[in-house]
Amino acid sequence: MDTSDEIQKWKTYQVRTENNKPRPLLVEALKYVQDKNIALDLGAGALNDTEYLLKSGFKEVTAVDITKQFREITIPAKSKLLYIQTRFNEYEFPSDYFNIISAQYALPFLKKEDFKKVWTHIRDALKTGGIFTGQFFGTRDDWFEKSEMVFHSQNEVSELVREFDIIKQEEREYTEQDERKKHWHYFDLILRK
Repeated sequence: MDTSDEIQKWKTYQVRTENNKPRPLLVEALKYVQDKNIALDLGAGALNDTEYLLKSGFKEVTAVDITKQFREITIPAKSKLLYIQTRFNEYEFPSDYFNIISAQYALPFLKKEDFKKVWTHIRDALKTGGIFTGQFFGTRDDWFEKSEMVFHSQNEVSELVREFDIIKQEEREYTEQDERKKHWHYFDLILRK
């Protein structure tokens, strides 16, 4: 998929999801964040999770997405939003910086050859005690054959999270009951560094 087609696909997704509530896994993960200072939202999309992080008291939220900032959001006093338009594998992750990194349904859209580097950057960018939350797609997902995405077996997920304290590692699998009938297979993760 060329870049203009990819960007258009994500813009369409943003329009469709702009009124969504924050992702439930992120809401759950915030219970484990010790200091609400600095957050990173990878795959910020329609900025629903970014806005939730700001309203939850984070002083600084960095939102990273391949598209231009989708909409203006309310930024509480004494907080700041940094919006960075780039791909995850091109983002310059600062070391030992974030209290939470959220990648809700985002990391599977990396190319396989970029995933390991980005995952290492995520680990290094978290402060000690910091929280990662997001998903890895499993090998029984309907999109498994897509070469531009990355998927993991249960054993691979266990290997990837072994350097973290596991708060939640839950395998989920179901088929949507809407018109597309997509079969989902993924792992919900909340991890502490």
